[in-house]
Amino acid sequence: MTIQMTTVPPKPLGLRPAVAVIAAACALSSGAALVAAIVLDRPLWLSSSFVFVPGFVAFVALTVFVRRDEQQLFLVRLKSGLVAGAWATVAYDGVRWIIERLDLVSVNSFQAIRIFGAGLTGASATGNAALAAGWAFHVVNGFGFGLAYVFVAAGRRWEWAVAYALVLESFMIMLYPGWLGFSMNGEFLTVSITAHLTFGTVLGRLAARVP
Repeated sequence: MTIQMTTVPPKPLGLRPAVAVIAAACALSSGAALVAAIVLDRPLWLSSSFVFVPGFVAFVALTVFVRRDEQQLFLVRLKSGLVAGAWATVAYDGVRWIIERLDLVSVNSFQAIRIFGAGLTGASATGNAALAAGWAFHVVNGFGFGLAYVFVAAGRRWEWAVAYALVLESFMIMLYPGWLGFSMNGEFLTVSITAHLTFGTVLGRLAARVP
C-alpha cells in the first residue's frame, strides 16, 4: 500500500517592521499631499507633485528591492490591501449616498470631490474635468488608506481598523470646514462619522484575514 504525503505550503515569512512602515507611509502619500495643500494653502497639484509622486515612486522601488524572502508576503499584502481599500471605499461612499439620497440630511458630503479636481487640474470645480480628476484622487486615497492599514495591521482584530478610520475622521473634522468654507454641524458629523465607521468595519473585516 502506498502512502501519499500531503505537502503543506510554507507559511509566508514576516515583513521587517521597517518595510511595513515604509510601505504604509508611501501608501498614505496622497492623503499627506491633501493635508499639505490645505494646511499650507497651496494647490493640490503642487503638493501632489512634491509628496504623492515621490511617495508613489518610492513604493514602486520598494516592491523591487524588498528582500526575496519577504516578497511573497509583501505581494499578498499589496493585493489584499488594494482589494480591502476598494471595498471599504465603495462602502464609505455607498453609505453617504444612501443617507443623502433618502434626504435624511441636507448636506452634500460629496462637494469635496469637485474641490479635489479643481485643485488638481486648475479647471472650474463645476466642469467635467474637475469631477473626473476629483473622483480619481478620491479613489487613490481610499486605496492608499486601505494599503497602509493592511501593511501594518494585517491579521489584527477588525476593531483596530475602526479606530484607524476614526483617526482619519478626526483629520477631516479639523481640516475640511475651514477649507471648504462651511460651519461644522450635526448633519455633517452624522454622515461623516457613519461613513468612516463603515469604512473601518469593512476594511477591518477583510484585513483580519490577511497574513
